[in-house]
Amino acid sequence: MAGTLIGILTIGGWYLSVHWKKLLDAELRKYVAEGSDSLYTLAYGKINLNLLTGSVAIDNVAFLPDSAVYERLLAEQRAPEVLYNAKLGRIQVSGLKIWRYFLDKEVDAAAFRLRDPELTIVHDMRANDTTPKRSFYETMSTNIRQFRIGEIELANTSLLFTQIRKDSSRKITKLGNLDVVLRNLAIDSISQNDLTRVLYAQDFKVDLKKWEYRTPDSLYWLRVNNISYDAVARQISIGRLELDPRYTKAQFDKVIDAQKDRFQLVFNNIVADGIQLGHILQQQAIIRKASIDGGELHVYRNRGLPMPPGDKYGQFPNQLLMKLEMPLRIDTMKAQGVAVSYSEVNPRNGQTGKVEFQNAGGTFRNITNLDSLVKQNPHCTVDLHAILMRSGKLKAHFDFALGSAAGAFAVSGKLNDMDGREMNPATRPLGEVAIRSIRIQELDFNIKGNERAASGTVTLRYNDLKIEMLKDVEAKGKKRKKGLISLLANLMALHNENPSPGQPLRVAHPRFTRDPQKSFFNLVWKTIFTGIKESVLTEVGSSALG
Repeated sequence: MAGTLIGILTIGGWYLSVHWKKLLDAELRKYVAEGSDSLYTLAYGKINLNLLTGSVAIDNVAFLPDSAVYERLLAEQRAPEVLYNAKLGRIQVSGLKIWRYFLDKEVDAAAFRLRDPELTIVHDMRANDTTPKRSFYETMSTNIRQFRIGEIELANTSLLFTQIRKDSSRKITKLGNLDVVLRNLAIDSISQNDLTRVLYAQDFKVDLKKWEYRTPDSLYWLRVNNISYDAVARQISIGRLELDPRYTKAQFDKVIDAQKDRFQLVFNNIVADGIQLGHILQQQAIIRKASIDGGELHVYRNRGLPMPPGDKYGQFPNQLLMKLEMPLRIDTMKAQGVAVSYSEVNPRNGQTGKVEFQNAGGTFRNITNLDSLVKQNPHCTVDLHAILMRSGKLKAHFDFALGSAAGAFAVSGKLNDMDGREMNPATRPLGEVAIRSIRIQELDFNIKGNERAASGTVTLRYNDLKIEMLKDVEAKGKKRKKGLISLLANLMALHNENPSPGQPLRVAHPRFTRDPQKSFFNLVWKTIFTGIKESVLTEVGSSALG
């Protein structure tokens, strides 16, 4: 008797599986065609349905747009801005309550697993859809009353995203090895208005272990590791971002035709908050706050190479920001624990000078190129701090005028309590001057300028200044030995301290006209250095030093 019952159930289950599989096959194609106004076609291979386990497996799935239908919808101004194309090796559904689907038209399942999806998304901003906007729930509710899925997983996903702008220009983003997980998905009349959900899910995460990109000039690899995006929390975290030169310094000098900065950059533990999925898909960088915890930035330049043609006008930070094609807004960004260095080759002696900043960090505010925000607040500010060489405590405040065609800026700062001998790794190779002693109590600077020139005030409090010239110097047509020049400089050309005994504090008022082939930071440094020279040189200093 029991055997007969089992046999009946088995045969009945087989019959229902075969019958319902045919129904499912017909309904899936119908849902896609009706829900998209015949724009999309669903194609797939074999369907396996198991009533007892509640599992469904569909092989070789393709979700394809019909180009002829799309052109018709464009002409009728009914074409959507976003077009999808998807191919999947297999869709595996587990824990599906099949009876509820066929009897009540409700999809209730434990999990959907999508293997090796290849997704192509085209966002055509030229499309003009004049039809009333309907949510996904409103579109599917005529056929299915509700969706409830515990987890949807897209493993090893390839994504090709193309944005076509109104001027028909294209921007393409290509990513591979993406893992996407949506949890607690609910699509019904209530969840469609739930603002805590993203794409109807209570939890939506995207993970990318590694992405790398070779820059168009072929000089660098841009590598990004351990990227994670939590759409509900609106947060992106990056384990490591690296700009890695493809050539050593010697090779780099041979590859380039003219002077060019060589960058080597690593940032660790990057976190950005307030990032919406819609902004990402529209290729907009809208960030509430961001942070960088640790890293390195090393810059190298060989001054022995020819200067590049043309000039660098229009390339100050605020000018470049406004020229950026991608809409950008970062309300606040903080960085800490970054090691920074600048190295330069002196063509006169072939030696390399180096300046180092340890434990650098700071706060960046109002980084934006959005016109509406620039009108509200036309200032991007940066507060930086670092240890110069080994002991100098440096703080600086930058104020960049957003929207300024001339690149207007202001910078102020202080350097406190530094043994000046620590600057010898820079002054010996680059200036051919050794600092035998100087105690810098405070260097205070306040400068304003634009892409043409800068001026301001520089105040240097110091004592016990002594230097040593490292080469013979030509002065008034005669060659003077370095020992003599060092003696003359220390006795006659230099103020040993500021303020001098019985004298007021000397305040310099430097003005420097920019070399148009050099950078923003070169202008800032040259203006400060001009003020330092005014502070330490006597009236006969320039003549004595030749």
